Amino acid sequence: MAVLRDGAERGQGLEVYLVKRSRMVDFMAGAHVFPGGRLDKADSSLAACAVRETFEEAGLRLDAAALVPWVRWITPEISPRRFDARFFLARAPAGQEPRVDGREATEGLWITPKLALQRWEDGGMQLSPATAKSLELLSSHATVDAALAAAAKRPPPVTLPVVWADKESGRAYISLPGDPRHPLPDVLGGAIRRFQLVEGRYVKVKAS
Repeated sequence: MAVLRDGAERGQGLEVYLVKRSRMVDFMAGAHVFPGGRLDKADSSLAACAVRETFEEAGLRLDAAALVPWVRWITPEISPRRFDARFFLARAPAGQEPRVDGREATEGLWITPKLALQRWEDGGMQLSPATAKSLELLSSHATVDAALAAAAKRPPPVTLPVVWADKESGRAYISLPGDPRHPLPDVLGGAIRRFQLVEGRYVKVKAS
């Protein structure tokens, strides 16, 4: 769930709330992510799941009717653990302050997408490929209204990254649609289309 608010300073752009995953969890430990989690049998819908998980991880009570479907990410076929993640956009409720649960998420912060990407590139923040690409997409919108309107205009694009290895170097890469090594055309936009796992961190590399 990408929870958004307009920046306090004029011209700053929108901000997104990220939580830092505990180093005790078994997936993307220590990374900054959007609040979210697994669909439970008791959840009546995907939106209800997103609302519940956002409250559990970030302490925010959202209106399921106000959620806008945004992007659907499916983990690569080669992955030992597969996920089918539906990302929603939502405006932060007025008068509510987020708080992390202290278990799965140990820290939380409001940050502009551009600053989050800068910290990621500088090595000060760990992001998954899906989170990094999503932040790049959000960085193109100046306001929450603009981001919500853009998401509402089209069905959520489905993105299944491709994992492959360079035969000469032996290095492994993750390609998104639009990368020459991916069989499908670009469905998301933006410039980030390829990642490499370097010493436990995903970094963007030029697609060629």
